[in-house]
Amino acid sequence: RVALRPEYTASIMRSYIENGMNNLPQPLLFYSYGKLWRHDNPQKGRLREFRQFNLEILGSDKSINDALIIKTVMTILNEYGFENLIIDINSMGDKGDRILFTKELTSYYKKHINNLCKDCQNRISTNPLRLLDCKNELCKKYKELAPASINYLGTESKKHFKEVLQYLEEMGIEYRINNSLVRGLDYYTHTVFEVIKTEKVIDNDGNETDEEKEITITGGGRYNYLAQELGSKKEI
Repeated sequence: RVALRPEYTASIMRSYIENGMNNLPQPLLFYSYGKLWRHDNPQKGRLREFRQFNLEILGSDKSINDALIIKTVMTILNEYGFENLIIDINSMGDKGDRILFTKELTSYYKKHINNLCKDCQNRISTNPLRLLDCKNELCKKYKELAPASINYLGTESKKHFKEVLQYLEEMGIEYRINNSLVRGLDYYTHTVFEVIKTEKVIDNDGNETDEEKEITITGGGRYNYLAQELGSKKEI
């Protein structure tokens, strides 16, 4: 089977496993750049064919690596002239935390299922975490009151997340905890983040208004379980 390349992360991990890179001094740092293609209908402002730049750190579970990726991304964007940036950040915890959180999230949304949009009614049974990605106004108030993943973190997950936030503070990087920020794929763990740019809304006459809008520039997260999905005997 042949498919157009949708992303880099799986390809980088597959190459790491197949070429025995786990035998090299760890961690390993990678970057990738080039054309990618979306299969789903693109959302407003997105293209089916696009270019993407990726950064990866493989071979370490230390929290400093989460913060270093964020620091590097912010440095690149600042050097390119981006201003008014802030990090939205959250933690998915480990596999056990995620199971407990997903159970509570599903239970909460089932109570309101008749008031949700059609997509979210389907997500309850297919991919509950995607409920928190919904942009439909019908679901906005339910998302705001939904359970927060950080309230279901175990001891080690709390420690990991606290360390990441402390590193960001020491680096002078502004952040805000966003309880709605998740990743729907099962291999994501612990830290997930997005870089948000704020700018003034322009009216029909081309003038700035007092209203601000937020634009997601980029994002990422830790994915400890991807290696096992691709055939590795252990987490990477």
